Amino acid sequence: MKYLTVLKKLEKKHVCPFCHEKEENILQVGKYFYVIPARVPYTKDHILIIPKRHVNLLITLSHKELKEMHEMVDIRTKKLHTKHKDISLLLRDGLVSDLNISKSVNHLHFHLLPDIGVHLEWIKHQKPEDRVWIEDNEYTKLAQKIRKKFL
Repeated sequence: MKYLTVLKKLEKKHVCPFCHEKEENILQVGKYFYVIPARVPYTKDHILIIPKRHVNLLITLSHKELKEMHEMVDIRTKKLHTKHKDISLLLRDGLVSDLNISKSVNHLHFHLLPDIGVHLEWIKHQKPEDRVWIEDNEYTKLAQKIRKKFL
């Protein structure tokens, strides 16, 4: 299913795609954050680090939340480096206002992107209308595969 179609359905129901994640899809969980495979990945082994509470801005995180986020980035980056040479970290904060920058979810999150450089030209080519949402069964299989590979 097209990514934007799914987002529109969730938006109509006032549901954040990150606030109701199923336990079987979570790769790592902390007190404040959790890690999942990207449901609409840019690349193989693309993962997300997401605050449990619904926040939009990095500046709203407490010192304890920031500390845990940094620890999770460090742990996941080291794990990804066992199979990938380069990892890019992409922060998504603020509200969705312009799909031209390919931001589509109003919930702070971090992308760990193996073997991809993140720059403005790359982002411009990643149009949300072209991306595909991984359905539940396939997404759970992907989570199991990544968990086995990197845990």
